[in-house]
Amino acid sequence: MRSLIAETYLRSLQLPGITVTSSGTNVDLASETERAFFANTIDVFQRHHIAQYAKDTSDQLTQEHADNQDITICMNQRVIDEAHAIVQLPKNTKSWNIVDIGEQHRVVPADIRRYEEEIFQEIVARVDELVAQNS
Repeated sequence: MRSLIAETYLRSLQLPGITVTSSGTNVDLASETERAFFANTIDVFQRHHIAQYAKDTSDQLTQEHADNQDITICMNQRVIDEAHAIVQLPKNTKSWNIVDIGEQHRVVPADIRRYEEEIFQEIVARVDELVAQNS
């Protein structure tokens, strides 16, 4: 749900002339686990008062999503690798190296809430940096 966080936070900034979309490499809304992650992400948005900027579902990555973007960002190299199996990414695709829940140091189930907040803060910092670089 990291890309949804980036999309929602950037939307919440209400920058004129900016359109943002996100999509995932493994979207399966029939999955109970996926629905739980989505609900947890919405909870994070509510805690940060940006839930009104969130879309109501996750979108699967398609070639149409990958084409004709000014900036393409993947959350880490694993996502880039998964995306390459689905679409052809633009050559200028960037990786933010943001570790997901269940990866590297974010594997202790009891720490999920803390991980969600850490991920949110990492993404907010990267979006703010991106906006500053492109202003």
